[in-house]
Amino acid sequence: HVLCYLDLDRFKLVNDTSGHLAGDSMLREVAKLLRDAVRDSDTVGRLGGDEFGTLLIGCPLDKARQIADDFTRSVGEYRFVWKDKIFNSGVSVGLVEISRESGTLEELLAAADTACYVAKKQGSGRVVVYSARDEALARHTGEIQWLQRLQGALKENRFHLYQQVIVATHAEEGGPAMEVLVRLQDEAGQELPPAEFMRAAERYRLMGLVDRWVVQATFAALGRGAISVPARRSVAINVSGQTLGDAQFLEYVVECFDTSGVAPAQVCFEINENAVIANLDHARRFVGVLHGMGCQFALDDFGSGVGSFSNLKNLPLDYLKIDGSFMRNLARDTVNQAMVAAMIKLARTLNFKVIAEQVEDAAAVDVARRMGVDYLQGYAIGRPQPLLLAA
Repeated sequence: HVLCYLDLDRFKLVNDTSGHLAGDSMLREVAKLLRDAVRDSDTVGRLGGDEFGTLLIGCPLDKARQIADDFTRSVGEYRFVWKDKIFNSGVSVGLVEISRESGTLEELLAAADTACYVAKKQGSGRVVVYSARDEALARHTGEIQWLQRLQGALKENRFHLYQQVIVATHAEEGGPAMEVLVRLQDEAGQELPPAEFMRAAERYRLMGLVDRWVVQATFAALGRGAISVPARRSVAINVSGQTLGDAQFLEYVVECFDTSGVAPAQVCFEINENAVIANLDHARRFVGVLHGMGCQFALDDFGSGVGSFSNLKNLPLDYLKIDGSFMRNLARDTVNQAMVAAMIKLARTLNFKVIAEQVEDAAAVDVARRMGVDYLQGYAIGRPQPLLLAA
C-alpha cells in the first residue's frame, strides 16, 4: 500500500480574490480529478485546507509513482473558471510506502507530509518519495521537531518579549517609541534562533497563536507599566500575513482593548506589504476598524515586495517602514540612496511618516537624517533588550 499527500497550489489566490464559494467549488472539482485518476479500491479524502490524501491499496511503489505523476499532469492541465476569471493550478505530491515497519498512522501522515513539503519546495508539479535517509527530508523532520517545540512553548508559556527602541529624528514627533519582538526559550531556558521557530510557525500555521500571545502579553505589560510609553508615542506590534488573513483576529484584538484598558493610541500595528496584497479584504477591515478606534499602522518592509500602490494608497496608514536592505551601506551605495529618496517622496505625497529599520552604523544614521527619515531603528540606535516580566 502507498499513502499520498497532496498540496494544491494557488488555492489561496482563488479564495482571496473570488471568495470562499469559489474556493469550495475549486476543491470539489479537484477532488473529482483525483478520484478519476485512481482505482475503485483506492480512497481519496480531503485532509484540510488545500491538502488531500489518497490511500492506494495493494499498489506497488512504482505504480503509485505513475499515479502521482497522473495527478500532477491532470491538475496542471486543469483550469478553474469562476465568473470572468480563469485560474490555473498545480499540485505537489509526497508518497510513503506502507509496510510492517511503517509505524503509527500519525507517523505515516507526518512522513507523507514531509515528502510533500520537500516536493513543494522544488516547484509545482513535483513528486517526492519519502526516505528517512534523504537530506532534505531530514531537514524538514527538524522543522517538525520545531513544531513540537512551539506547541510545547505555547502550552507552557515559554515565549517572552524583547523591545527595540525607535527614535524620532525630531524631538516633537509622536509615533512608535519601540517595537516588541517575540523570543522563545527551550526547556532548559536557552534562547532559540527566532528565524527558525518563526519559519516553523509559518509552515504549520501557528502564527495566529503566536501573534495572539504577543498582543496579549504586550497589552498586559502596558497595563501594569512594564512597558513605559512617553506621551504621544506608541508600541509597534507585528502582525504576520497568516494572521492578517484570519477573520477572527480583529475581534480578538478589539476584545483585548476592551479587557485590558490599553488606549488604542498606544499601539501601532506593523503589517507587511505583501501580506496586505495577499489578504486585501481582511487587511482593509482590520486596518479600517482599528485605525478608526485610534490605533496607528505602519507598512513594514516597504520596497521589498510587489505591492500595488492603487491598493495601498486607499488604506488608512500612518507610516512607511523602509525595508532594511536599503539601509545597508547607505552612506556609500548611491542606488540605495536613490531608492530611499524615492520612497520618502512617495511617503510625503501620501502624507505618511517614514521609519528606517536595520540602521546599523553612524554613517547610515547621518545620511538617513539628512534625507528626511522621520524615525530610526537598528543596532546603531539600540539593540533588542529583554522586556522583564512581559508575560
